[in-house]
Amino acid sequence: MDDRFSRQSDIVPRQRILDCTATVIGIGAIGRQVALQLAAIGIPRIQLIDFDCVEISNVASQGYFEDDLERKKIDATAEICWKINSSLEIELIAERFKRSIVTGNTVFCCVDSVVTRKHIWDIVKDKVSFFCDGRMAA
Repeated sequence: MDDRFSRQSDIVPRQRILDCTATVIGIGAIGRQVALQLAAIGIPRIQLIDFDCVEISNVASQGYFEDDLERKKIDATAEICWKINSSLEIELIAERFKRSIVTGNTVFCCVDSVVTRKHIWDIVKDKVSFFCDGRMAA
């Protein structure tokens, strides 16, 4: 096994990671960090879904860089993910999540709205092997 992933192999078997296609819906404060960590642990395929562009308020609260201003969040995040793991396959979807989007077998729901999180859950609950709702309480 590649030493790069040796520390996590006792927690998650490498083959489980390699069988994963992760979908991250909402690339804000939580979703961006989820995507970066998925790249770091060696997930081979990631799908990033978000319609928004980086604004000045996102620099402090979501970990974007000043150079990212006005870029699509998915583009700015994908660039960093590829720096972490150059073999990563990334699908970028620059729109709001909708029923017709085919997700990976693992979904990280990182959107702000409770109503939207429920909508996403209702769509994917019978189609995925793992679902994580990344909401935060303020």
